[in-house]
Amino acid sequence: MSSPTSSNPFQVLGVSQDAGEAEVRARYLELVKQSSPDREPEKFREIRAAYEAAKDPLSIAKQLIMPPAEGVPEWSEALKAQQRNPPRLSPAFLLSLGNRVG
Repeated sequence: MSSPTSSNPFQVLGVSQDAGEAEVRARYLELVKQSSPDREPEKFREIRAAYEAAKDPLSIAKQLIMPPAEGVPEWSEALKAQQRNPPRLSPAFLLSLGNRVG
């Protein structure tokens, strides 16, 4: 799995850090329609790598651990944001974490 040129796959896809699986996939499909591999192969590779990283739980964990570029938010604000929009993890996704090799 290659890494996108931008350090944040969510920025490449143009979605928020807390976007759900469906939103990430929908945005990916929109971008692929705009930048087909035949017309813009470099842009397509960047979009594809960002999508792969955005749906990879280890990549998401790294993004959550790294401090944001604009500074570290106050804990109270971060907790309030998580309460407003808690992460949505499907049972299939959680079960797939146990099946990872390596």
